[in-house]
Amino acid sequence: MLFHRTQYAQGISKIFIQQRRIYTEIYQLEELQRLYDLLKHESLSKTHSLSKKMDPNGIFSNNELNLQKIQVYGFDFDYTLARYKSSLHSLIYDHAKEFLVKNLKYPDDLMNFCFRPGMGARGLHLDIKRGWLMKLDSYHNIQLGTVYRGMNAISAEEVIAAHNGTKLSIDIVGYLGKTSNMFQFVDIFSIPEITLLRDVTQYFIDNNIPFGSEYVFYDVTEAVTAFHISGMMHQIVGKDVKTYFEENNRLKSFLQRLHDANKQIFLITNSAYWYVNRGMTYLLGENWRDFFDVIICQARKPSFFGAEQRPFREIDVDNNSKSWNRVNKLEHGKVYVEGNLADLIEMTHWKGNDVLYIGDHIYGDLADLFLKYGWRTGAILEEVEEEINIINSESFQKTIQWLNVLQWLINHLQIIPGPEADALMKTWVAEREDEKAKSRDLFNPYFGSVFRTHTVPTYFHRRLARFADVYTSNVCNFLSYPLDYIFFPRRVALAHENVLPTPDINLLLMDTAHHAMRFETAHVEENDLFIIIFCTYLNRFNVNITRTLLPNLSEDE
Repeated sequence: MLFHRTQYAQGISKIFIQQRRIYTEIYQLEELQRLYDLLKHESLSKTHSLSKKMDPNGIFSNNELNLQKIQVYGFDFDYTLARYKSSLHSLIYDHAKEFLVKNLKYPDDLMNFCFRPGMGARGLHLDIKRGWLMKLDSYHNIQLGTVYRGMNAISAEEVIAAHNGTKLSIDIVGYLGKTSNMFQFVDIFSIPEITLLRDVTQYFIDNNIPFGSEYVFYDVTEAVTAFHISGMMHQIVGKDVKTYFEENNRLKSFLQRLHDANKQIFLITNSAYWYVNRGMTYLLGENWRDFFDVIICQARKPSFFGAEQRPFREIDVDNNSKSWNRVNKLEHGKVYVEGNLADLIEMTHWKGNDVLYIGDHIYGDLADLFLKYGWRTGAILEEVEEEINIINSESFQKTIQWLNVLQWLINHLQIIPGPEADALMKTWVAEREDEKAKSRDLFNPYFGSVFRTHTVPTYFHRRLARFADVYTSNVCNFLSYPLDYIFFPRRVALAHENVLPTPDINLLLMDTAHHAMRFETAHVEENDLFIIIFCTYLNRFNVNITRTLLPNLSEDE
């Protein structure tokens, strides 16, 4: 009898515990669902700024850089000192497609195509044999949803089957953007090339024309390269600088400030002198060469920075002819071609930490200088300004805030067992994917941001962080910083660290001001004077704090 009573008690206990567990799980699930509704409403209904807005014209640091230590400033020309209008992309596209039709006998229908912005992005990789354009993250993972053959999206299943997953080895990706079957489009000149590659591929697909994807890539590359190497692009742009060059009213002020501070300034470009002269004359005036201590054209970068030891040659700028005299020193006011970095260092005695070289190509301009010679480096990327404007937008900030909250909810949902929780999990994960796609499409509907996937940096940004101490959208943004400014990288929490809070400077200033106002002095007038002086100082940071502390003063006061 005792045995049966024990069994009965144990059975009742099991049922009670099981029922309590089920009740607890249902309660937790209901509470989490109510929390979801409340947080979603709160996240998406906010109208005020959700986070501090970034400066689209700021300079951003990957590595600490003290400008006071920089005595020598060097620059690339194209897309660094000189910025181009979007009309240049159309020009490259049109001449490349004409080359395909006339020289390589591609279908005449291609002549009806035109360049369309947004079809390409800097930093994309191409699987050459498959003809797949894709975006990789900093861990060599293919970002699913950003893989295209022509205009056709490649499904996640097909990508995973082709590569046995999403992660690519270093042998496939390469270290500096190129292997036998993988090519990375790194500079902004590649945007029309990507667009033409997609258009031609899609044309062949739509018209059932058999083709090898690698042949199309090689032909499009040949067409674009021919337009550059033949000198035709420079001839067209050089004759009509107003159509293709952007005016930059700040460039002269920037170079003048460096000159007045006794900084040495040099130019290293692959472009021919006559072309640089046309562009610089348009941007800076006839006496533009006075700004530069050393001018080197037709440098053949990146070979200039590598093992190649071609000697410097002086050119006669009047008839564009090379001198036969050996160059033993580099003189102000003269122009040189070819050469190599080893001779440049030997003749100038410039030391690595004293030199800041600024260019737009992270491999061709910056990699060797950073890795082998210890020069400080800066990257000019026009996309920075464009993307920061999107990041600052209310639509993006609301989307990202809700994504972060949704991820937090999913993390808590994962520990609740049961079929109801599993069903809810599928719903929330699907919503998370939709929100990720929404945030991506704000940048580019095909490839998203140049600099990040949803949670980690892109492969392009990883290379940028490796080879550039600082980066910005326009070289003239340096005008906003004094010449002794120190650029500090942001402290980023590692995966095993707590996220360190960034203080709200306005709140700290307000608390400090209120604390100051509580001090009692012998004379009220002295305290008022102190408050006014303190508010004058605060006004440099945030005028709204001054208005709050001194509400009775007029705007003029």
